Amino acid sequence: MVLAEILLYTQYARFDGEFHYWLHGLIGGALGLAVLTLARLTTRARPDMMATTIGVGTGAAPWEAGFLGHLYSAFPDILFLAADQPHDYWMDAFAFHITAHFIPAPIPAALALFLLALAGYTLATTPRRAPRTAAALAISTAAVTSALALSAAAPIPTDIQDLRAHPRLAWHHPDSHRCETGSDLRSRREGHE
Repeated sequence: MVLAEILLYTQYARFDGEFHYWLHGLIGGALGLAVLTLARLTTRARPDMMATTIGVGTGAAPWEAGFLGHLYSAFPDILFLAADQPHDYWMDAFAFHITAHFIPAPIPAALALFLLALAGYTLATTPRRAPRTAAALAISTAAVTSALALSAAAPIPTDIQDLRAHPRLAWHHPDSHRCETGSDLRSRREGHE
């Protein structure tokens, strides 16, 4: 998993897209931890049911859940980097992949969600009842925070001029008057090597 994260980061960095790595990594990590936390809380309440229902199981490690969440959240970027698949609105199915770029203070908001999910997971692993209640509260707070951030998101660009105004959504060369595709970026990069 560490090697996969390093590979993913270097692919983003090749296109000056570290912002995307951190945004989708934090959101995906939060999502993975939240699912694992809910599985653990529910399994303690009904151990006969939850592990097989969602497929995560309570034996999963937090870094495994976070990594799977990161892959899920970053899947549209993986499609872009590997297959030049342009971003489209349907990609919001992957942890609000498009809209997440337009929430207020995206990286601090994603970090807050991750920290809430991490706190919830940590509290869910303690055997006493009070920390488990606090874990559920942390996950609920993360869900409400997500809903508020998404509702405050700026409108998604509808044309290429709007898209150029949001460099965090599409990679583009600052001297260029057009947005570049993954193959354009690869060609330009290979020309410099």
